[in-house]
Amino acid sequence: MDELDLHFKLLGGRPIYVPHAGFLTIPTLETIVDLNMSIYNSYLAALLVDRSMFKGSINEEVSNFDIFYANCYHDPSFLQVAFSAIELFFESSPAMSESEDNVFIRIGDGQINHSNFNDIQKVLRLGNNVEIQNEPEYKPANSKAKAMIEMILKNRTKQPKPKEKIDLHSIVAGLSCKENGLSLFDLYKYNIYQIYNSFYVTNNVDNYRHTITALYAGTIDGKSIKLSDIHWANKLK
Repeated sequence: MDELDLHFKLLGGRPIYVPHAGFLTIPTLETIVDLNMSIYNSYLAALLVDRSMFKGSINEEVSNFDIFYANCYHDPSFLQVAFSAIELFFESSPAMSESEDNVFIRIGDGQINHSNFNDIQKVLRLGNNVEIQNEPEYKPANSKAKAMIEMILKNRTKQPKPKEKIDLHSIVAGLSCKENGLSLFDLYKYNIYQIYNSFYVTNNVDNYRHTITALYAGTIDGKSIKLSDIHWANKLK
């Protein structure tokens, strides 16, 4: 999955093809608000299950998909949230399935499995500006799962932490009040990637303008600033 192509598709709000699974779409803010933000966050939490979040040693052969599938299999409440999340992002009803040598989640003509689950998680993290933390993020839940793949399977997810201390609500409110041509109506048609991108770019533009104004006013030393490092069109981190 090419990183540059992925960023361009997210910026344009385009569906992203995940091999063997189908097209994944990051919903607009309008869709998320109609669903309820708390529910959407629970969807992300279920699909972004990560082995690094668990205490204790985990067999290296256990993948994120193993954890996800086992929780779906053993925990009805997790299954309900996870399948609702899949249906939202892939616009197709999922079903648990298995073959002689593998287990997978069938969605339409495709499937979510060991080969593409990490790609799905990558798209969701980038598309929603989410960073997985290394400290444990799960509460104990289902003891039956422990027999399937060690102690990790008795855990459940909770909402992953966002990168920024400010939240999405404050970003949307702030952007709609700035002189950037964006209204609340515009922003509700954006996906979360587009909103955060607008926020970062707006900050870059503001910082660049303030710096140029200060240089002309003589309030800062131009020798200490490299304008190319603060240009508004610089790549976002």
